[in-house]
Amino acid sequence: MINDVAWSSISDVLAIIANMASFLCLANSLPPERYGGYVGIYGVIGPLGAFSWSGLSLLVLQRVIREKDEPQSTLNRILFLSVGQGAAAAVLAVLLATRAIEQVSTSAIVFMAIAELMIFPITQATGMFVQAIRGFAAAARLRIVVPLVRLSAVLIPYSLGMLTIRNLAIAWMIGFSMTALGCLTIVLPNLGLRPGFAKPSGTYVKTNLELSLPLTASNLQINGDKAILNYFDLARDAGFYGAAYRVITLSQLPLRTLNQALFQRFLPNEEGRLGQHLNRAKRFTTVSFSLSLVISAVIFLAAPILRFLLGEKFEESVTIVRWLVPVVPLLSISRAPLNGLLGLGKTTIRAGVIVSSAFLSMVLYFSLIPIYSWRGAAVGTVISELFLTTAGWFFLVRYQREADADTMAERAKRRAEREEAGADDDVDEGADPDDADPEDADPANAELEDADPEDDGDEQEAEEGDAEGSESDDSDTESSDTESSDDVSEPEST
Repeated sequence: MINDVAWSSISDVLAIIANMASFLCLANSLPPERYGGYVGIYGVIGPLGAFSWSGLSLLVLQRVIREKDEPQSTLNRILFLSVGQGAAAAVLAVLLATRAIEQVSTSAIVFMAIAELMIFPITQATGMFVQAIRGFAAAARLRIVVPLVRLSAVLIPYSLGMLTIRNLAIAWMIGFSMTALGCLTIVLPNLGLRPGFAKPSGTYVKTNLELSLPLTASNLQINGDKAILNYFDLARDAGFYGAAYRVITLSQLPLRTLNQALFQRFLPNEEGRLGQHLNRAKRFTTVSFSLSLVISAVIFLAAPILRFLLGEKFEESVTIVRWLVPVVPLLSISRAPLNGLLGLGKTTIRAGVIVSSAFLSMVLYFSLIPIYSWRGAAVGTVISELFLTTAGWFFLVRYQREADADTMAERAKRRAEREEAGADDDVDEGADPDDADPEDADPANAELEDADPEDDGDEQEAEEGDAEGSESDDSDTESSDTESSDDVSEPEST
């Protein structure tokens, strides 16, 4: 676990640097309304990206680690789904973004959609195969390439005075293409896998939808408010709000690092262990929530630094950051119960919780943003995250209790079977009344036996033998009951 978190931390430190560099360079190169258009694009591409590759990434782990599927066949099906979903998502992203966002050119939207939705998923899927086969640390080492590509794509044009949204999208498209080519020709073959295509089974498609839908909904909840601000011609406010939200997003990276490193630990299901997923969620939430309180305090106190970093044109972002601070601790306690539901196999319930929260957020955004602008977006975000947290813990507790009740019922059933088997053994060892000679019940025989003094002696000896056998049987029964009681002692729940 320590090694996993360490490598993930290195990867995420680079991601923080890359995100911070793109944030600062773009915010200083663009006016607030153009920056608002840029974050608005990710209000569209973000949810569709979750659909095109996030669900597939989790599907890799589930099929290879949990279901023990053969990696080669899994790879072929994943690549088939990735290409199909990526192309569909890119087309839909271009159609939606060109209608909702006026501050960004169509060519920039097209290049960004291709880079993020069609090319990048290949690298992401490869990383998940590395994680499933070689472990999390090896996958984290591969993921270091992604923030380096993003960082180079920002710094090179910025240093040349050529940083625009269109040029950034072109640079990302080139960098991700080179990375994807390396994954297909070097990384996957080193794992013993040959890239190919195979039609996925119905189980793959169903599971992919179950995993992709909640991730898409979750991303829509997080990023949809920026797109809606642009939709209602509030691009300038979207720029202020986007800059503030980027601060919140960057502050969450340590929490996401912890969540990613620990996510895989929810997948194994240890049969017979009571409260396992609920207890894991509690332990991990305690750590993440404590960390989130420190992060929240730092953000609240350090918010005025934005004036120095971005200039007076983003003055309003300082106030927005403080409005959004409650999101950090809410996010820290909302992810573990959702992972716990996944571990319990309640993917449909998990998806329902996330989709319901996303639906609530969209209703709040469309209701509040036209009236209150960024304040409506902030309030809608906090309320929807509070709903997600409450519902997640409610259903995790409920279904963990049901799973524990089933486990206890199975234990009781096995105990009863063992006790019944022990009782049957005792009867077999004792005297069987059916073995008595039918002639013993005949009165004439009884009279003859009474007349024979030698038979009286034999009968007395038989009765004494029977008494000794009865005492032995009672002792055996008591011993068997005691042993049975010892055998069914319940293991400690953790």
